[in-house]
Amino acid sequence: MFLVFNKDKIISYLVSFSTVAILLGIAFFIKNQTGTLEVSNTEKKLPIYSVKTDEKKVALTMNCAWNADDIDSILNTLSKTNTKITFFVVGDWVDKYPEAVKKISEAGHEIRKPF
Repeated sequence: MFLVFNKDKIISYLVSFSTVAILLGIAFFIKNQTGTLEVSNTEKKLPIYSVKTDEKKVALTMNCAWNADDIDSILNTLSKTNTKITFFVVGDWVDKYPEAVKKISEAGHEIRKPF
């Protein structure tokens, strides 16, 4: 069996092998650095799901992310039972619905932005 090499094929092989060699060299160089290379933030803040306490308490929260059509109904229901909850306002919801935020605040509920 004969192998036939032409100029274009040889150049293609040289470029391929050179690319692999360069990439391996970069990987080796990065691996042997004394410092660390941070490529992303791996710290993830998790919500608090429970808190150890001897008191019989429940914490209620609500995410405000889409619209404010039902805020009046929700506030009315909470008012009837004298229940206070924490409203988490997501994204630009505060800018879109400033009147709803004002109503929530005036009703005495806590307003928080998630992490």
